[in-house]
Amino acid sequence: MNDLERLCEKVSDFAGYVIDRLSMSRTEEADALDIGLRWGPGKPDVTLSFRDVYYFTIGRIPGPGAEPLDRVAVQVLQPQDQPWPDGLSMDLVRSASLPTLIWVRAEGPVQLSVVAAVATVFVEVS
Repeated sequence: MNDLERLCEKVSDFAGYVIDRLSMSRTEEADALDIGLRWGPGKPDVTLSFRDVYYFTIGRIPGPGAEPLDRVAVQVLQPQDQPWPDGLSMDLVRSASLPTLIWVRAEGPVQLSVVAAVATVFVEVS
């Protein structure tokens, strides 16, 4: 199993987590987005860290007493001259010249969608 497959497998395990933190920044090198997830005392906190962000949307900003995410899905988008998958409405034209991208979307009370070239999962170690 390669790193991308492991990442995809791991991200789909985050249903039931609450979005605890969102941090977006722009540096000279790339756009960056960090999403902090919290379960509670039973599981470690997690940060999904994205670099080279091509697309980000959120349906509702998480707040105090946020409800858990119902589903977290991930899809690898290979470079190709085809339309974007259903459900992804990016202004950017998809082409074979783009890098491999990862599309992460969360469903539930807070809905979000991120497309990025680099994604990393950080799990809190106690």
